[in-house]
Amino acid sequence: MSRLDGITLEELQELREQTEGEIPRERVLAAIGRKQGDELDRLAERHGVVEKTVRNWLDRFAREPIEQAPYDDDRPGRPSKLNEEQREQLFEQLQQPPTELGYEQQAWSSTLLIDHVKEEYDVEYSKGHARKLMSKAELSYRTARPRNHEADPEQEAE
Repeated sequence: MSRLDGITLEELQELREQTEGEIPRERVLAAIGRKQGDELDRLAERHGVVEKTVRNWLDRFAREPIEQAPYDDDRPGRPSKLNEEQREQLFEQLQQPPTELGYEQQAWSSTLLIDHVKEEYDVEYSKGHARKLMSKAELSYRTARPRNHEADPEQEAE
């Protein structure tokens, strides 16, 4: 229990009340369990992780301030290809039907979005990223349905 020697059970319980997010809360609950005498294997089973993960969680409380221990550091990732203003403009454009922007298609597709972003912003995206952008803009991506050339148009209309 040496990882938690400088922290009281009351401090951990107070931290649990203030902690937001599922994983950070699990980390605090594991620390509370350890402080109450639970063994690592029992904590690992309770939280659905391996013992090494529990040890890593508890190590956070030894090396970081108690308020920061449950949370991960920011992971910024690759910088966005569009700046914030361009991104907002794109999301506004995606709320309009493509026909309003001069395209012949009635609905946005990932391929159309890729072409639009290339033409408008000189930025290239993959289909997967285009789908993510559409999802963030709260759109579903559609694909054209193939038509059976032998189908009767009147029956399809019904």
